[in-house]
Amino acid sequence: MPTLNDATWPDVERLRGAVGAKDPSSVEAAAEAFVGAFSTAFSDVALIRLFIVLPVARVPEREGAFAARFAAADPRFGPATRVLTLLGSRGREPAWNERRLSRGHLCIPLIDRKFVEAAPMIAKLLSDIDVDLAAFDDGRPIATRKLLGGKNGMFYVPDAATAIDATGRYVIADRAFVERYAIRTVFGMGGAYADGTLVTSVVFSTAKIPQLIADRFPSLISNFKMATATLIEERRIFSAG
Repeated sequence: MPTLNDATWPDVERLRGAVGAKDPSSVEAAAEAFVGAFSTAFSDVALIRLFIVLPVARVPEREGAFAARFAAADPRFGPATRVLTLLGSRGREPAWNERRLSRGHLCIPLIDRKFVEAAPMIAKLLSDIDVDLAAFDDGRPIATRKLLGGKNGMFYVPDAATAIDATGRYVIADRAFVERYAIRTVFGMGGAYADGTLVTSVVFSTAKIPQLIADRFPSLISNFKMATATLIEERRIFSAG
């Protein structure tokens, strides 16, 4: 099995084909197919996840309750609060292969810019893919003109062991996770549907990957959006169960 550093354009094209190979019944089903194909394609992928941003009123009860606990009785949390919701997950631990088992990332409330910026990785992820963080303060759409125009964003952390943000915090804050699984490069891709719904995926690799290599993958999010655009329109986001 090749590593991400060995990835060729034909490898990317095979993944592109896998994303739209089946007619998914929900965006969640498509997300599971996406992360499954990606994780089995490269030996150094320790974990890959795919998220969608929705108002909390549109997520299942379990996810909504998780977000409410995360918000810790913040009075601003309500039905319109946008939440970063885990739709697909694949990794080296069994618990990482069932999104509902996530203990920290199942459904994260994005209450306002300050709340978002308290989580260094999420703040960098959303900022790097050109999400308007200020829009979380006043309820405006978070998808920028660039994202709505079909441009995909790229999130890149060259070395999770050392990368810090402008305030000196580790970008990948879970140091035990980074050390135990020897996580090195982390990168992500994100884009918006026509209605402004945001989707993003994050890859945690055990290898150091140059940005030139990581830049080969963000276009895959376009294929994911194309394969699921009708499902978004019909609001078939989550699988039954």
